[in-house]
Amino acid sequence: MSAKGAIVTGAASGVGLELSKTLISGGWHVVMTDINPAGEAISKELGENTLWVKSNIADWDSQVRMFEKAFEWFPKINFLAANAGISTNMTAPTGMMSTEEGGLPQQPPLQVLGVNLMGTIYSIKLFLHHVHKHNSSMPKTGSPKGHIVITGSEGGLYALPADPIYCASKHGLVGLTRSLGPAYFNTYGITVNSINPGYMKTPLVAPLIPITPDKYETPLSTIMKAFQELLASNKTGQIVEASGENLYYQPQQPYPDEIAKWVWDDAPAFWMDAITKMGAGS
Repeated sequence: MSAKGAIVTGAASGVGLELSKTLISGGWHVVMTDINPAGEAISKELGENTLWVKSNIADWDSQVRMFEKAFEWFPKINFLAANAGISTNMTAPTGMMSTEEGGLPQQPPLQVLGVNLMGTIYSIKLFLHHVHKHNSSMPKTGSPKGHIVITGSEGGLYALPADPIYCASKHGLVGLTRSLGPAYFNTYGITVNSINPGYMKTPLVAPLIPITPDKYETPLSTIMKAFQELLASNKTGQIVEASGENLYYQPQQPYPDEIAKWVWDDAPAFWMDAITKMGAGS
């Protein structure tokens, strides 16, 4: 990719910070964004090829402002690392596994859905808008004109009874990736993939680090390898599981029969065509 510009959400720590450093060392212009203001000083330390924009990805208006600043600074941005994410307090009394003795039940903590799922949807929508606006003359087929890589979790592939709302948010990202991947590439030339790490030593799981054996860690180097693979290819709709030092491209669960295949694979195009024709005739 000739114009090397990226937006990295959740860039103040963990995967986002490591990715920002990796991209900058490779000659990229990187917009680092996070709700954590500590990222501003880090961005300045990384040099003139970075732009720091504080934003809250769960807030649509905040993201709108961030994307406008990002593309004003570097109009040829063509990579979105939709990386920002949070988890819930697994022991909180408002969690899904708790009951309140007496009184009314408390509302469960849904902020994790606002950040992990809704915030990622906002980022993707705004990235598509700006890439299309600033690079509309680029071909839609052949070499990708843009990449979106979502940071998911193995919690999007397996059950996590200790944190079911977080688990639900990450399962949502798997469905989002598989649904948008082929459609975005075929229509806009933009790939959409997801990296789903296991346990990593990042601030997100800080309380668990002292008690978790090192042999179960997935190092940041494995995640960077996954990013590099996806940025160098036209693969799309891929769910990449990162476990230890290994990467696994996980296929979608096979359809159990022809009925299910028709409903979820063949029928959508059939329905859309029929709806379009009905609309044209009205």
